[in-house]
Amino acid sequence: MSRINEKREVFLDTIIEHPAFGQALDAIKRIHANRGPRAKGTIVYGDSGVGKTTLIDEYLLENPRVEERDRTRIPVVKIETHSGQTDKMIVQEVLHALNWPYPSTATMPKLFALMKRAFIELGVELVFFDEFQEVLPQKTKEFPQIVRFIKRAMNETGVPWILVGTDQVQSTLELGGNQMRRRFKGAYHLRAFSIRSPEDYSVFRDYIDLLQQALPFHCKHLTEENNLLRLYCATLGVPGFIANLLDELIDLHENDEVVTLDHLAQAHQRAFVGSGDTTAGAFLSQNPFLLPIAKVKEIAGRL
Repeated sequence: MSRINEKREVFLDTIIEHPAFGQALDAIKRIHANRGPRAKGTIVYGDSGVGKTTLIDEYLLENPRVEERDRTRIPVVKIETHSGQTDKMIVQEVLHALNWPYPSTATMPKLFALMKRAFIELGVELVFFDEFQEVLPQKTKEFPQIVRFIKRAMNETGVPWILVGTDQVQSTLELGGNQMRRRFKGAYHLRAFSIRSPEDYSVFRDYIDLLQQALPFHCKHLTEENNLLRLYCATLGVPGFIANLLDELIDLHENDEVVTLDHLAQAHQRAFVGSGDTTAGAFLSQNPFLLPIAKVKEIAGRL
């Protein structure tokens, strides 16, 4: 592996938690710890890039598959869905994620029994159901059956489910009625950073400070006011987009050179624009690291 790739891997492996991320992670840990006859789930939702995948991946890393002498133990499993799925297809997704064989002709009762057996034999303790917005009523008429399946699965196995998806998933408790409210404890919103209030600005600055400390080279000026505004205009405070920008900065950086606005402008071009034939991937049609600071402040004031 090249030195550049090594530096990138070190940075990308650094989990930086913003407050909402930590709250959601703590909630999942509590849900996990209280599995059993009274198991309850929770909901995590937010736009693309705010950290949902990072949250799941970190939890899977903390609770990995373990090869024991007489079995493979899988404490946490993740499934991902797409539009038009049924409760039967979701059980199949679970069994597939667990590498548990099932007959192609198996009925729903048979598949459910296999899932219960797999949970016991593999020591399953928690299920992440990602992209849950794909099974909401807007996407499939099977939503009521899927809700009943999840409730039954939790009742009969004691394994909690974490429903993860876009902002639409926030409506799950209301759409699912009392049977969902009884089995799910609240919802956690992962969102982009804001700079609208002094408190929001301070949280964003602290986040960028943590990130610049994690960079594999000396870079101590990202938290200066003008640079923070440029960073915010470039990314709208979305953690995933901030990571993309800094990933490109790592790629551009050489030896011990000082990071300049030109480097950041190039990183922005690579991360969000590309060849320049279109700026559709960028939030602004102009590169915020090339604009006069007065223009940047004007733009930031409108965000």
